[in-house]
Amino acid sequence: MDSFMLAAFQEAKKGIAEGGIPIGSVLVHKGIIIGRGHNRRVQLSSAILHGEMDAIENAGRLPASIYRECTLYTHFLRVLCAVVPSYCTVFRRL
Repeated sequence: MDSFMLAAFQEAKKGIAEGGIPIGSVLVHKGIIIGRGHNRRVQLSSAILHGEMDAIENAGRLPASIYRECTLYTHFLRVLCAVVPSYCTVFRRL
């Protein structure tokens, strides 16, 4: 697992620790993590705070040109499944 996917995995574990859904994401620009987040829909009763949205929000207000160059890494930790313990996704463009 590369370092960015590991960071997304760590965010997913935060979601579990808070009693929420175990999905974590990191937003990467030119090899640097600029935003981290995890699914907080349950914790904050939010309809939109998915892990990906949380990571983008935590990156702050940036020019669109920065977001076009970003990669979004998302990790879904499947705690109830022994056969496939996790599901990972990498989005190259936002």
